[in-house]
Amino acid sequence: MTNITRPFETFRLGPVIMKTIISDDLHRILLNVSNKIRKNTKLKLQNDYRKNLAGNLTEEYNFNNAFTLKAEKIVDDELRNLASSFTKVVSKAQNRNFEVPLKDMIVLKPGWVNFMKAGEWNPQHTHTGSISCVIFLKVPPEIEAENSVSELSKKSNTPSAGRLEFNYGENIGFTKTGTMQVPKERDVYFFSARLNHLVYPYKSNVERVSVSYNFADKSYADTILEGQGGAAWG
Repeated sequence: MTNITRPFETFRLGPVIMKTIISDDLHRILLNVSNKIRKNTKLKLQNDYRKNLAGNLTEEYNFNNAFTLKAEKIVDDELRNLASSFTKVVSKAQNRNFEVPLKDMIVLKPGWVNFMKAGEWNPQHTHTGSISCVIFLKVPPEIEAENSVSELSKKSNTPSAGRLEFNYGENIGFTKTGTMQVPKERDVYFFSARLNHLVYPYKSNVERVSVSYNFADKSYADTILEGQGGAAWG
């Protein structure tokens, strides 16, 4: 039988994830402020954010009262721009208008930092707001190396030490229901706040630093309580 060649169309369903990188300025500010919190006894106590988050980590802090006004404006301006760009990317990919103009994009406060150590993890969870991002400030190479050298991972058909995973929908065949990402320093991922995601543990005696923020448009932001962070099971 000869091959049949005919015109065809494909249709995309499901969520869109946007990956890009943050500026050097944003990276420096977020890393400096994150370290400032853990070195300041008062801030470290007041900003302990673990009760608001799904992570099984020993150190998670919000950014309340940690920024200067100038630094916070730099952070907010860049992240709002990226979040608004995400809505344009989604609109184009889905052929539907999801765009939120920059003037209507709100950063929901507070953002927070995760200091992740060996054996710690983030279980599957969602966030509040309408858009979320996760930013990787420090990513030691030993973490990803586990997936090729560790006896736990190197022979697995799903090596996952320290990786970030997004999941959506049912496995109904001919369908990809998740994506596993290898975070690198300065990477930032934007995604729907209600998209399930998780971070796998690693064994290396190193520390990875990441930051998360949530966003909403002005009309929606009025209905959202501050300080909710990430919900365990959404």
